[in-house]
Amino acid sequence: MGTDAREIGVRDVITIDGGKSVRSASSLMGYFKVDSLLVTKDIHPVGIVTKRDIERRKTDPDLVDIGKIMSEPLIWTRYNTTLTEVAEIMDIEKIRRLPIFGNLSSGPILLGMFVRERVSEPKKVEPDQS
Repeated sequence: MGTDAREIGVRDVITIDGGKSVRSASSLMGYFKVDSLLVTKDIHPVGIVTKRDIERRKTDPDLVDIGKIMSEPLIWTRYNTTLTEVAEIMDIEKIRRLPIFGNLSSGPILLGMFVRERVSEPKKVEPDQS
C-alpha cells in the first residue's frame, strides 16, 4: 500500500550537530515536542535521528554521539516537488520524513520537512456476548 499525499504534512525542522550526545537529542525532542531531528556536520545536513532510533539502541545516552545512531544518507527533496512525487519518494525509500530544501544565491536553505503521519488502524470491536 502506498503513501497517500493526504497523509503528508509540512513541519518545522530542529537541527542538532552529529557530535552531540543522545541525551542532548532526547532533551531537544522533548523541549520542542518533536519526534525527529535533522543531524548536521559542520552545518551541513547529513542525516535524521528519531525517537525510535534512540529507543532501539540500548546505549549510554551521555557517551554516544547522535552521529553514531542517525539514519543516513540523508534523502531530501526540493521545494517544488509535488505531493504525489513526495509520496512516491517516501514509498520507494521507505521513509516517513523528507527534508525540503530551496535555493538561494548563497546555496541551499532548509525550508521544512515533509512528514508522513502514521495512520492508525481502526480498532476491532468485538460483538457483545450478553
